[in-house]
Amino acid sequence: MAGILNPLHSLVCMTVRRRFLLTPSFARLIRRERGGLRYVEGFFPEQRDRSSWVRLEEDRGLLILRTVGPGGEAEDQTDIPVGHAHALLDVCAGEVNSTQIVLPIGEGHALVDEVTRPRVLHLVTVEFASDEQARGFRPLEWFGPEVTEDRRYTNQFIALRGLEEAPEIPLSDAALDSLLDTLDGHFPA
Repeated sequence: MAGILNPLHSLVCMTVRRRFLLTPSFARLIRRERGGLRYVEGFFPEQRDRSSWVRLEEDRGLLILRTVGPGGEAEDQTDIPVGHAHALLDVCAGEVNSTQIVLPIGEGHALVDEVTRPRVLHLVTVEFASDEQARGFRPLEWFGPEVTEDRRYTNQFIALRGLEEAPEIPLSDAALDSLLDTLDGHFPA
């Protein structure tokens, strides 16, 4: 799992993300085992090659700017007072409420998001330092279908445009065994 980024981001980082749907029962099991961090993200109107939003965690406010350039995405985040984050949320064009769980997978981690508003949706995101590392990543059995290239499953799109309906993700014994192995700290070679 080399190349998966550490969950503690630096102020500016280049990242490549792969995103997958997750069955609600798996998300519930993960949250039950690991807890999670509740947050609200409020998005400002869309712009062509950048996006900006405010993130309010339980006791922390962040202002985030993501730009897209020839080298990929760059994200710059700045701590702001919690009161300022509340004020900015009031003027955002749309918001998403979620709980995020950082789940170790190998040498890296997966971010499991339970979106609760404006519509319930469960996602797994894995971040990488390069395109090559992202392409080489083999999704775990418990991951649902990949939606990386589908803008409808980004927090920004969900906040600003909503989500029609979350697709149903099939369950299997192999997927459950894979998730239980992940929760126990065992990973495929």
